[in-house]
Amino acid sequence: MKNIDIIEEKKKANNALVVYFILLALLCTAFIVGAKLLGEKGMYLAQGYMTTPALAALITRLFFYKGKFSDARLKFGNAKDYLKYWAYSLFIVLASYVVFYAIGAIKWDFTGQTFLTNLEAQFKDTGQDMYSSLPDGITPKTMMWLLMIGQLTVLNILPGIITGFGEEFGHRGFMYTQLRKHGLLFSLLVGGLIWFAWHLPLQFVIPKTNDFNTIQTILNYFIMAIGGICTFIYLVYVFEKSQSIWVVSLAHIVLNNASAAFSYLVIIQNKFLANIGLTITMLIVLFFGVGKYFFKQDNKNPVYNS
Repeated sequence: MKNIDIIEEKKKANNALVVYFILLALLCTAFIVGAKLLGEKGMYLAQGYMTTPALAALITRLFFYKGKFSDARLKFGNAKDYLKYWAYSLFIVLASYVVFYAIGAIKWDFTGQTFLTNLEAQFKDTGQDMYSSLPDGITPKTMMWLLMIGQLTVLNILPGIITGFGEEFGHRGFMYTQLRKHGLLFSLLVGGLIWFAWHLPLQFVIPKTNDFNTIQTILNYFIMAIGGICTFIYLVYVFEKSQSIWVVSLAHIVLNNASAAFSYLVIIQNKFLANIGLTITMLIVLFFGVGKYFFKQDNKNPVYNS
């Protein structure tokens, strides 16, 4: 009887996942096509792409999923978890930049001048003046430091946590929980690959920043896929430990915002090496950190494993 129930659960999960993936594909296509049609202004629409998992999951849960929101983990969770995983994510980003420097992917520029020079050039390319866009009395360097401090602190709360929710409510809160019914390892590997692949269409609207040859491009995607799976596993770890979609949303946006904040202080020497460095960092996080948790979970409670 138990096996029949498990089979039935898997069937329901599969049906819900099919609907979710169809909706996700349609929404993603709409955002990418719309962004391309709008040209340079389409970059703003492309940001909406990050909300597509949440939109797809919301529609699926409302109309095609019997459990509705019962397993969405929408409770706010423990206050200490927000600080804990804020610190964890920040430490991971700091560690990644140490690895970048160690393997020669970056050079430090603690003045931020290189970043500002490149930013000014980008403004000129679009026919704009960087200085005229700033509030009176605020210099570009002051704005850079204010933004950096904000990205490490208050911008992670609002609108950051809402931005993180756009991905987490769909990818961890729905996709992962349904894949989990087919086994832990399956949910982590397949979920990680799907999450990585979901990011790829953004390349159609984001300007190309490298000149890799064919072999380098293939290797680069392979390396990024491994890093993507490891990052997916880290976020699942936060999701499982906190039992809150809001905590993992915060952990996610801290990864993004802190990475952007520290980028103001470096000069990228080799983008390919930087991707290798990020993957090395996440592999270390997996093998010497969160991986132990999943190993214990799989042995202790192999739910739905087949």
